Amino acid sequence: MKRRVIVFLILLGLLLWVIRVVNLNREKESDVMYMELGQKFYYGELAIQADDFLLLNADEYDAYFGVEDDVTDDEKAVCVRFTVRNDSDNAISWDDVFSVMGEGVVCEGWGSAYNPYMGAKLNKFYSEQLDSGMQQDIWIVTTVSRVCFREKTWENLSDMEFEYVVSLYPDAVRIRLKTGKNYGGASL
Repeated sequence: MKRRVIVFLILLGLLLWVIRVVNLNREKESDVMYMELGQKFYYGELAIQADDFLLLNADEYDAYFGVEDDVTDDEKAVCVRFTVRNDSDNAISWDDVFSVMGEGVVCEGWGSAYNPYMGAKLNKFYSEQLDSGMQQDIWIVTTVSRVCFREKTWENLSDMEFEYVVSLYPDAVRIRLKTGKNYGGASL
């Protein structure tokens, strides 16, 4: 009888602990700021706006950008075009701009940082830095491989909900990406 009472008290303690954990997680507030394509936000003095999202197979990528051999037949390129504008009084180096351009692209069950080598082939910079008051379009690109997904998911990859994670700290910013959207260099 004594053993049953001890087991009952242990199980009751575990149940109360689980209820407490669930309640704490329910009360947790999310400080994530969700943005849509075409919406401008600020990261310090840098105005950022995602204007275009493309999910391209190897042939489409080669035709769109004129760059061969970056994407294989078992991959797709995830491409996001950003417009960035320097609203500070000082010039910002491109290294500093790219250091705030984020963590990368995520979707359910998959994530990848952007590939700076692919972006280097696509981006044409007009000066060594982003001067005060100037803006420029930049492409952020990464690849997604067929081996990361089941066949049915891979075939319907364009239906997946992608997000670009700009920042995790101090303020989390996530941009919802939808294929087919193009804001045509909308002004910041």
